[in-house]
Amino acid sequence: MARFLKSRTTLGVRDVLASIDFYEKAVGFTVLTTMGEPPTFALIGHGEAGLGLGRVEHPAVADFACCYFNVDGVEELHQRCVDAGATITGPLTHQPWGNYDFVVADPDGHQIAFGEVPADHPD
Repeated sequence: MARFLKSRTTLGVRDVLASIDFYEKAVGFTVLTTMGEPPTFALIGHGEAGLGLGRVEHPAVADFACCYFNVDGVEELHQRCVDAGATITGPLTHQPWGNYDFVVADPDGHQIAFGEVPADHPD
């Protein structure tokens, strides 16, 4: 049986450079690689977490958080997003299942959730 190691979501965005700027300032991601000049694709991330950004004319944006990042320090990350002027679409919330999380919208409207998983939660 195959063993899954990690996953990366790729988002369609109108402007790869603008999205890179947002994710650097609001989330602290760094650029891992880009393709094209100006970039039409980028891989960004921090540690084992990341996103792909691909340029499209009309990004398909879901009405819900399209991906969830587990983090340590969710309150600090939330404050960083607020300080960067990011649109918070879901406030810091202690969820009934234990997670403490929030949701932010990127420049194209993609909603990304960041949260801490309780220490006693099975992975």
